[in-house]
Amino acid sequence: MSDAAQMQSQKKRIYKYDNVKAFLIFLVVIGHMTTDYVSDSHMVRWVTLWIYTFHMPAFIFISGLVHKQYISEERAAAGVKGETHIRWDKVMGFFLCGYALKIFLQISRTLMGQDPGWHWIQEPGIPWYLFVMAEYEMLFYVMRFIDGGRDTVPGKSKKPFFIIAGAFILSSVIGYFPAVGDTFCLSRMINFLPIYAIGYYMDMRKALAWFEGKGYGGEGDDNTKTRKSLMRFSAWVIIIVTVLICYNGKWGMYSWRKWFTGRRSYEFLQQFFSYAYKNGWWIRIAVWAFAIILTIAIIEVIPDKDLKFVTTVGARTLNVYFWHRPLCYLFRNWMVLPKLVVLFGGTYDESVAGMIPGLAFGGSHMSMLLGFIVYCIIGAGMTALFSLKIFEHPTSDLMKLGAKIVKRG
Repeated sequence: MSDAAQMQSQKKRIYKYDNVKAFLIFLVVIGHMTTDYVSDSHMVRWVTLWIYTFHMPAFIFISGLVHKQYISEERAAAGVKGETHIRWDKVMGFFLCGYALKIFLQISRTLMGQDPGWHWIQEPGIPWYLFVMAEYEMLFYVMRFIDGGRDTVPGKSKKPFFIIAGAFILSSVIGYFPAVGDTFCLSRMINFLPIYAIGYYMDMRKALAWFEGKGYGGEGDDNTKTRKSLMRFSAWVIIIVTVLICYNGKWGMYSWRKWFTGRRSYEFLQQFFSYAYKNGWWIRIAVWAFAIILTIAIIEVIPDKDLKFVTTVGARTLNVYFWHRPLCYLFRNWMVLPKLVVLFGGTYDESVAGMIPGLAFGGSHMSMLLGFIVYCIIGAGMTALFSLKIFEHPTSDLMKLGAKIVKRG
């Protein structure tokens, strides 16, 4: 293969990862649409719990893969063999998008009569992901001076095992320091660090070959098809088992969601788990191991082919992430889910909404099921709507503005 052809091949998007991102952003939307009803319905409760056990860890993992890729491709396109500069344009762009989303949500909630609260350096809500991406951009540039990757290819460290192990240790102990919290989103940044590091230190194309049953080196053999079938079967088993665990779990099992947000200290979790402070360090590692295994299973079963608009959605997840939350607020104010359940013959008693366990919804199980299915279809429609090109503003503009600010600086 010629150098030009090889470069063109390297630049081709990997459909699997875009399709995974499309599925994950749909789950983000559904998760934000359902959290207001987790105390009112067992169905809403277990589905939301299952979503939160992996959807953000999976996004973090994919983000680590992509981080390394665009650095490598930019350098290869420029014919540069040495070190690349830190991508301050990305850092600035993510920070601008994060603060723009904070302002957007502030205005939206104020107009709806809510008191969102404003914090310049703290972020407990959804803009956290944008700020953490900016922080990882800076952190993993510095890491290349530490891990031995500075003189080779960014992201191809000579000692990734020690870096990832150190990240797990840091993630497991940070919960003992509640003061870290939401300031600069440090709690989430540190807690999700090992998952991001695993993605960063993997080669995304070799990983794709592994998912195809060829082995991490990418070399297929006569057993490739058998390995792929076995991996696919194992992945479905993992997914089904985790769904059943969430479905059959006791009402209080939902409290485990708090472990997967990445922002709660062990002192806070002690209110829900008497053993949280004593055993928090190894529970944190176990929680992330669970999330990583489920993430790998999800990636395995999603196809690596152009699914047309679905794949396009995966390439535009930032747009959906930015725009969807205010509409979720409106759906809550409009009581869309309760009205759907009532439409299908169920009942909803607002006077007991939010009480535990599930007293607000009444009627047949079928009325709840049908109402929830339609609610999820609406969520899919919202995901598709905000994936349209018109909604690339203002995020694309802010990323470009970040590049301009850096260039002028």
